[in-house]
Amino acid sequence: MNLKRHSSVFRFLLWIIFFITFVSEFVKIVFELNPDYGHRPLQMANAFFWSSLLLIEMVMAGMVVYFVITYPARRMRLLVLSACHFSVILLLPLVLNSWNWTCLLYPWPHSLQAFDPATPKPAFYLSVLIGFILIPLITFRWGAKGFCGYLCPHGAFFSETYGRAFPSHPERLRWLGRFVPQTYFVLMTVALLFIIALPSSVLPLRSMQKLVYFFTAEFFYFVIGIPLLGGRSYCRLICPHGYFIKGIVKFKIRTQKKKHPADLAY
Repeated sequence: MNLKRHSSVFRFLLWIIFFITFVSEFVKIVFELNPDYGHRPLQMANAFFWSSLLLIEMVMAGMVVYFVITYPARRMRLLVLSACHFSVILLLPLVLNSWNWTCLLYPWPHSLQAFDPATPKPAFYLSVLIGFILIPLITFRWGAKGFCGYLCPHGAFFSETYGRAFPSHPERLRWLGRFVPQTYFVLMTVALLFIIALPSSVLPLRSMQKLVYFFTAEFFYFVIGIPLLGGRSYCRLICPHGYFIKGIVKFKIRTQKKKHPADLAY
């Protein structure tokens, strides 16, 4: 009974940290969209958000250590995911003094960050290489588990840490997964085509994408999705990158059927 109570308290405190962090990010977004508020409130919102985000990363690191020790079967997966997550979320941005380096493992169609004018050129080229060549090759070789299981610094990492604290309910809101990922992917494809054909459109498109990303991949996922639906809620119901990867897997299956129809008949 005490153990259950302690688990509930831990889950609630964990949820509070995420709730406060992303509410502060929402306040920061409002200040950025409305310059009349002044620089001081924006600076305070920025400071609070980044401090809270650092606290989240420290808590996640602690959970990684706990799960690595407690569940040896998941050890390799957790270590690889942790290396991917902490390198693009903390190490590279701190060492290279630019948050935009996160685009390496948040490439299109997950984000338009690579195309942001503030993104350094090396980060842009690496993100394009990873997103358009390496991830499709990894998926074609190892299936969806390659990126979505071992490399994704977002849904995969948080499902193995924060998500493990809450029960999974894949049956809830399943209908969203029938149209949201497809729609999101189509919109990201249209945005990419606009950026290629009309480079001046990148700033308004990037601004819109930031808002959509905040409400889906951050606020919904961390504050609502994981606590009520489970660790893979964003992956199942929203993620456009997951939809892209599923498309590659389907393409691989079709090509195999054409090459070896007799073998696949048995």
